[in-house]
Amino acid sequence: MSTNKLIHKNNFILLFFYLLPISFILGNAVLELNIILIIILFLREIIKDKVQLYQFLQDKLFFILLILWAYLNINSLFAINYEGSLRRSIFFFRYIFLIFAVIYFLKNDTIRNKVINFWALILLIVSIDVFFEFFFGKNILGFESPMKNERIVSFFKDELIVGSYLSTFMFIIIGKFYYEGKKSLSIIILLFLLISIIITGERSITLKALISVPLIIFFVLEKPKLKILILILSIFLTFIALTSKKVSDRYKSTFKHVEKNFEGQKLYNGILNIKYLNQSIFSYEILKQNYLLGVGTKKYFIACSGLKNTSKNELVREKAINCYTHPHQFYYEFMSEHGVLGTITILTLILMLFLKDKNIVMDDKKKRKLFIFKIYIIISLLPIIPTGSFFSSLQLFQFFINYSFYQIYLLKK
Repeated sequence: MSTNKLIHKNNFILLFFYLLPISFILGNAVLELNIILIIILFLREIIKDKVQLYQFLQDKLFFILLILWAYLNINSLFAINYEGSLRRSIFFFRYIFLIFAVIYFLKNDTIRNKVINFWALILLIVSIDVFFEFFFGKNILGFESPMKNERIVSFFKDELIVGSYLSTFMFIIIGKFYYEGKKSLSIIILLFLLISIIITGERSITLKALISVPLIIFFVLEKPKLKILILILSIFLTFIALTSKKVSDRYKSTFKHVEKNFEGQKLYNGILNIKYLNQSIFSYEILKQNYLLGVGTKKYFIACSGLKNTSKNELVREKAINCYTHPHQFYYEFMSEHGVLGTITILTLILMLFLKDKNIVMDDKKKRKLFIFKIYIIISLLPIIPTGSFFSSLQLFQFFINYSFYQIYLLKK
């Protein structure tokens, strides 16, 4: 289908893709509505196109995601509260359609370039706003962070997720320009967004963003001089950002807190006193009681709160009042909510999302360019570093929107 015909056939398609980063800012409900509208448009188009529909149903990607969806539903039947878990699992199918909708509509170069260029503009505005709030204490609209002088809120008003937001779209934008041969522009964007993320005060996202730099240096860049230049610039700009007392105090407090809680205590006790890290102990306790299939999707909090009555460890029973709605780490979440069998299943299927295309022939240059689109997935799946909940609507969107663009550029000739 030609670009003009596709756009004229549905004048809203570009609009809904343009709005994705804006709807992210406006909140989960608006983002979910935007996703649903994109899926409806996709289904309307694909049902009319029998050839595309057949290819969609025969695609290995569809098969892998269908297995994941089926597993989540089956696992929910064994959850400690199967009704709530099943409701979560059933609606996972929308991300299957979202991936294919993104690939279907944005595989067209003209449409995709317009969308990503607009996203780049939105991220530029948000990044400028981050700097504005950093220097003046309020964002452009007058929003103040609930953790003033420690975290940046930007346009998110009362949610401290602007760093996570920037990282969601960062590699898609960098990847697009790098793929087109605009290396200098992609590097400038990378460094600018890296500093923006550092000054947000979001520690885990900052660490992941910093880890992405050596990944780019070793697996994307080819010229040794360019590798050295990026490494020096990254270290220099990070050092400049950390010379700010506001930024350095935020990151130093992490080490001070850890040191204080471990001082004069055993390792186990120290971990139980550290925010987020203590969830690893609670997850392990839940796993011991439900080692095969876990307690079910999004049922961590119920199981964790129950440890004050069910755990054999007196210290765990005492500290179980510090449970969160999720364990703040993907692997803790997988193990506690899905057990050993479920964790192996989920990780195997995620691995298969990339291995399914291993027979596609491409030169080393394209492999290096494609690696940029894998980086978000790689840093998301790093162990120990705190994360959100993998099965939350927001995390699934972040994860699969990046994977969708990897697929688009993989199949691009």
